[in-house]
Amino acid sequence: MSELPRSTPSQEGVDPEVIIDFLNACEKSDSEIHGIAIARHGKVIFEAYNAPYAADIPHIMHSFTKVLTNTAVSLAYTDGLLDLSDPLSKYFPEYEGTEVDNEYYRACTIRNMITMRNGQKRSIGGNEWRPLKTSWKDAYFKVPFDKEPGTDYMYSSGNSYILSYIVQKLEGKTCRELVQERIGKKIGLTDFPWMLSPEGVCSGGNGVSLTAEDMLRIGLLYLNKGKWEGEQLISEEWIDYAFGYKDPIEPVNGVQYNFHWEHTGDLWCAKGMFGQTCGVVPALDMVFTITGADKNYVSSKLFQEIVVDRTDRNATTLETKDLNPADPAREGSPYKMAGPVTTMDDILLQKGLRMTLQGKNISVKGHILPQEKYILTPEENKDGVSCVEIYFKDNMVTYAMTDARGRHTVNAGIEHWVKGTTTMTGAYLHHQYEQEITLISAEAYWCDENALMMEWRYPEMAFFDHVMITFEEDHVKVDRWVNMNSQDTSRPTLICR
Repeated sequence: MSELPRSTPSQEGVDPEVIIDFLNACEKSDSEIHGIAIARHGKVIFEAYNAPYAADIPHIMHSFTKVLTNTAVSLAYTDGLLDLSDPLSKYFPEYEGTEVDNEYYRACTIRNMITMRNGQKRSIGGNEWRPLKTSWKDAYFKVPFDKEPGTDYMYSSGNSYILSYIVQKLEGKTCRELVQERIGKKIGLTDFPWMLSPEGVCSGGNGVSLTAEDMLRIGLLYLNKGKWEGEQLISEEWIDYAFGYKDPIEPVNGVQYNFHWEHTGDLWCAKGMFGQTCGVVPALDMVFTITGADKNYVSSKLFQEIVVDRTDRNATTLETKDLNPADPAREGSPYKMAGPVTTMDDILLQKGLRMTLQGKNISVKGHILPQEKYILTPEENKDGVSCVEIYFKDNMVTYAMTDARGRHTVNAGIEHWVKGTTTMTGAYLHHQYEQEITLISAEAYWCDENALMMEWRYPEMAFFDHVMITFEEDHVKVDRWVNMNSQDTSRPTLICR
């Protein structure tokens, strides 16, 4: 994989102070950045990660996945296997004459599916289908088509799954195989995973994990009209459709949704739930990507206001009077800048190198001295937890929980962070994502004289949990909650004896 060229903000006409201001504004607005990368004129001018998140750890993309699904559709389109005006019914003859088959269903086209105007009664989210072990295709067509397609915008991940299904049917390959073979390997994407349905089809609307740099490369490909190092990988016509240059869609509430690229102001953003964002800024020849936990979805608005609006569209370089020599210690760092570094460039670089979400929590004085181990039985509970174990040893606590999925453990350092892996159940708090094994970074501290607080961060996800264990005279209480979720944000308290 060829490394993307590096430069400094100043060398590419961007005041590093606006990037610093953007990072500070995100922090103040509770828009948590896990990873960020910015490129201008095809060169990376800033990249940073908030520990425990890192450059080489792929992050769950949620709906940004739809860009890859639509890209796979573009390849089938270029191959002459489908047309945007094709009726959906053309690809599913098995539903002819069934209760699915009505005038609205027959009028729905591939374009209606991509632009989220398919005419179904309700939308379908990934959290609804991820636990589903039967046919997702059949589940999709159980939702009636009850209005004229092409009129009302209704966002639905179900549409993207059906597009994925159609591509696989036409190309004889999954969307992941097709995109990676014809695009991913050429632009330098990691060998990314993509969740499969019970039918062996890429989930379409979600399910991909990428690094921030992977997203940046995809953004650069779209910024450059589908061309990479002189080779046309996606047709320019398709990029024009995707960005709404050709046959634009009417905006809804000020946002123009095209082929999963939302156009507002100077930005074309492809987004995933909870703040996964790839933004293309053609006016500045710029791309930015963010992985994070942005429950208020403000990062792209802040980027427009703070970075884009304050950057001169005609500037090629900024005046560089106070240059610092290159620091050999930065060689090999994924956050390094190349070229002359101004004082403000260096301040930005150092800020990036020191970014962390792992604060130092101090235990209260006078807290209880716990036993070395607790093996407890919870009262009957909604989550089917049958056993809770707590072990204290060598300035670390091990929390174990047994449920229908098995026994799961988390090791947390007391007032220090411990990295590891876990099988801990969490789908009910994590938008129905349940990985067999997931990375975790955990810390514990005494937040009260008889209450131990644990923070569990999952570097592959937007979610992080807090777990508070309260030691009462005759029982132990366990409370668990998450920073954000599409469903419940907390679990019922476990009363353990």
